[in-house]
Amino acid sequence: MPDFDMLPCAVIRMTLKESIVDINPYILGKLSYGLEELKNNSINSLLSPGSRILYKTHFYPILVEKNMVHEIVLSLIGKDGTKHPFLFNMSMDANDIFLTGLFLNKRNDYESGLIEAKNAAENALLKNKELMMAQKELGQVQKSLEIQLSQERSINKELRILNKMISHDLQEPLRKIQLFASKTISEAKRKYSWEVLALNLNRIIDIAFEGHSLTKRLQQYSELEFYPLRKAHFDLRGIIESTKAKSSISTYGFYYDLEVESVYGDENKINLLFTELFELVNRISSPDHAQTLRITSRVFESNENVLNTFHRKKLRICIITHSQVSDRDTVKRNNSESSDRRGVGLDLAFCEKITTLHGGSFSRENIGPEKVSMEIVLPYVSL
Repeated sequence: MPDFDMLPCAVIRMTLKESIVDINPYILGKLSYGLEELKNNSINSLLSPGSRILYKTHFYPILVEKNMVHEIVLSLIGKDGTKHPFLFNMSMDANDIFLTGLFLNKRNDYESGLIEAKNAAENALLKNKELMMAQKELGQVQKSLEIQLSQERSINKELRILNKMISHDLQEPLRKIQLFASKTISEAKRKYSWEVLALNLNRIIDIAFEGHSLTKRLQQYSELEFYPLRKAHFDLRGIIESTKAKSSISTYGFYYDLEVESVYGDENKINLLFTELFELVNRISSPDHAQTLRITSRVFESNENVLNTFHRKKLRICIITHSQVSDRDTVKRNNSESSDRRGVGLDLAFCEKITTLHGGSFSRENIGPEKVSMEIVLPYVSL
């Protein structure tokens, strides 16, 4: 019995032609072979396909060159086809090649554990990625819902404004038509007073015309946002003067203090804005006092949290009217050319809507017994 039969490690002795000469019991027991079954066979018959390639292409050439190779892992195939990994050192002398090593009995367990851990980590990362994607999608859905909710709030607000205007502005002419029609019928039954009948009929015609005008204005208001803004620079003083000349306050005194003469926006809508604003001034002014308007324009830095400083600059147009404001903000009843355009809150709604479409705002404030301040804020774009 060779001396290495008692060693607690694997020992294989081969010829220089790689034929097995001897194998100690340690390795025979692992592979379930007898010595006679393997003797004179090539070592390649025991190696797994992967180990055979490594042995031929890498380990054996190094062995031939240096006569020694340390710590190489080769898998030997047992009689039942099971792979058994060994950690070998190889040496070569003038007559023999020796392989000595240890059976890596825990290697497969370690590799299996590593593979399982890797798969578990990959699955966890995949699930985490899916959760993050789902969370991102939920965030987008939530953002979309918030936008829709905001739009619905805006629509509901406009509907409330329209409902208020319709309930007041349109019902009032209808009530008057009913009133004067009843008077006409009563007069006709009582006596044939054609003068009274003609007067009442003319009133009915005037009120019907006023109702028609209000309906057109409501339609114009509802269509404001249906058409895109055609923005350009235009002269502020020029548009105020042209609007003033056609308005019911053309006789008012206008005083200007304009640091900014140019406005960037949709000229047609801004023209409509000042038309409605002057109607608002006419509506809240007292007919018994001389009226003056002081108009100023300034650029200021907005406090809004906007990254682009271009959008942070705003143009403030302030109109202060020196007039006596009625306690209930009632509609004047006179024979001016704008009598068919009155409506409680409709002019104010126009001002708010047009400035909002431009990304700005409109506000009105009583600053004294005979003063009202109206402020238009628009995004400022320099020439």
